[in-house]
Amino acid sequence: MRMTSHLGIEEQTTETVSYDLATGWSKPFPDLDSENTLVVVFAAHEYCNAPQPLEDLCNAFPKSKIIGCSTPVVVCDGALLEGTISVGVIRFKHTQIRLSYASVKSFEESRSAGQHLGKHLADVDLKGVLIFSDGVTTEATDLVQGLQEMLPPNVTITGGLASGHTLDDTWMLCGGELKRFHACAVGFIGTTVELTRATGGGWRLIGKECKATRTSGRTLFELDGEPATDVYQRQVGSDVGFGLRESPTRYPLTIRLPRLEMQIVRDVNSLDEASGAIELAGDIPEGVIVQVMTTTEDEILDGVDEAIERMRSKTILPQNNALAVCVSCAGRRTVLLSKTSKEAALTYDGLGHGIHQIGMYAFGEISTTSSGPAQVHNETITIGLIREY
Repeated sequence: MRMTSHLGIEEQTTETVSYDLATGWSKPFPDLDSENTLVVVFAAHEYCNAPQPLEDLCNAFPKSKIIGCSTPVVVCDGALLEGTISVGVIRFKHTQIRLSYASVKSFEESRSAGQHLGKHLADVDLKGVLIFSDGVTTEATDLVQGLQEMLPPNVTITGGLASGHTLDDTWMLCGGELKRFHACAVGFIGTTVELTRATGGGWRLIGKECKATRTSGRTLFELDGEPATDVYQRQVGSDVGFGLRESPTRYPLTIRLPRLEMQIVRDVNSLDEASGAIELAGDIPEGVIVQVMTTTEDEILDGVDEAIERMRSKTILPQNNALAVCVSCAGRRTVLLSKTSKEAALTYDGLGHGIHQIGMYAFGEISTTSSGPAQVHNETITIGLIREY
C-alpha cells in the first residue's frame, strides 16, 4: 500500500490545458485544486477585454495559487498558438506555495516592488521563485535586485516580462485577478522541490569590443567616447553589409559585466541620430564592455539546444510529472518569423514529451546564462523546470 500525505495526495501531478475561441477548452479542467496547487497562465492580450474563459479557470481552482500574464502567442506542449490561453497546473505533495504581488506603476517603483515580493516570500526553506511583471512600467533589473536583497543568494529566480501586440496591452493575472502595472511571484517552499533554470541564445558576435563611456538608465550615449549610433551603424554596416535596412532588433548588444563574470543581452529599441543615443530594452551600466551581435534563423534555433544542454548539466531530466515554463524573447520572433513554431517544438522534444510545457514570448527574460545571480536578458530562451523529487 502506498503512503499518502496528510493532504491525501499520493504524488505530485502535472497537467496542461489550452483554450481557443473557436473550440473552447481543449479538455475538462483536471481535478487538481488544492492549497498546494500552482496554476500558471499565459494568454493573448485580448482576453483582458473578454475574460470569461479566465474567470471559468479561476472558478475551477478556488484554492490554488494562480499567476500569469499576457503575450502575443503562447506555447502548450510543443505547439505555438495564437489568440489562445495556455495553462500549466502542478499539484505538489509536500511543497508549500506562497503567492505575492505588488503594484509597479513606474520604473522608479520597481526596486521597492521587488523588495515587497521578497519580504513576503522569504522563508528558511524557500528553494525558488517564479516571477512575472508588466513589461511596460517595470525596470526589471531593479525589480530583480530588490527581490534578491530580501532573499538568500542560493534561491533560484526565473520568469519574464509580460508582453502584448503593443506596449499598451500588457496585463497580469495576480492570484486570479486581472491587473495592469503589477508584478507577481510565487515561492516554492520545502525540502523536496526543485526549480532549475537554463538559458540559451543563438547569437554570434560581430565588430569589435567597445566601452560604454556614457550611459543613463536604458540610454547608451557614447561608445569609446564617440556617439553610440555612429559606432553601432559603422559596425553593423561593415560586418553585415547592409546597414540598418532591417530592424535593429536583429543586431542586439552583448554587455559584459566583469564583476559578475557574465554577459547579458540588450535589444536595441531605437536610434536617435541627432543626439547619437541608442535606446535599449533594459538598463546598461556605464563602463561595461559592449559588442554587437547578429544571428540567423538556424542559429537562433541552436539556442534551444544550448538551453537544453545547460538544463541537463544542472539536473537529471525527469521522465514525467514536471512542468517546464518557457520564456522566450519577443525579439526572437522577428528573426524566426514562420519558423517560430520550431522553437517551441524543439524545446518540447529536447526536454522529453513526458514533461508538460507552457510558454510565452516576453519583453525580457529573468534568469542566468550559466551561474551567478539572476539577471534580466533580451533575445534568449529561458526554461524553468519545476518538480518535486
